[in-house]
Amino acid sequence: MRGVAEASYVRGMVQGTERLMGLLERRGPLFGDIGGLLLFAFWMTQARQSGLPAIVAAALHLATMATVMMAVLGYQFAQGSAPSAWLGWAGAATIGLGFGGALSMIAAGLVLFGISIARCGVHPKLPGWLLAAAGVLLLWSLALAPGFGRAWGNLSAGWSLLMAAPLVVVAAALADLDVIERAREHRESRVTA
Repeated sequence: MRGVAEASYVRGMVQGTERLMGLLERRGPLFGDIGGLLLFAFWMTQARQSGLPAIVAAALHLATMATVMMAVLGYQFAQGSAPSAWLGWAGAATIGLGFGGALSMIAAGLVLFGISIARCGVHPKLPGWLLAAAGVLLLWSLALAPGFGRAWGNLSAGWSLLMAAPLVVVAAALADLDVIERAREHRESRVTA
């Protein structure tokens, strides 16, 4: 009797995991649209130490982390076991760890995740290369920007633009993945109908 109960429990866990993976695959692009915009706001407030009220800063941090990670996981689940998908998992883990306080890890994770998307062939290559290039530019701006992340650090307009441009590219690449995924689903539904 105990073996039957354990088997039923395991079957229920597997089905729940499959439902969660399916949900993230279907809704990942939508989370990417929102997450790309929130990442811009989150990064720029971190860069300038803007002094947001603690509750607002915490809400922005959590919302950004949740939406970006759900998008990344959704795209990763869609890639499945394709070649170079492991690189995307490394990127996803690095992005997640970066939300613990190291923006450079988020940028490095974007590079890995973008390369994985471009190499796997499950998703279009262009958004993947855009994510990778934006991650490299973010890493470069983090390394060279004077006073980054310090209240006294008054980032000049040039440095702000250098950081804002790749963040816009990240948001655009995530939105482009969403548009392309929706177009693919629409074409597939028309072919089967």
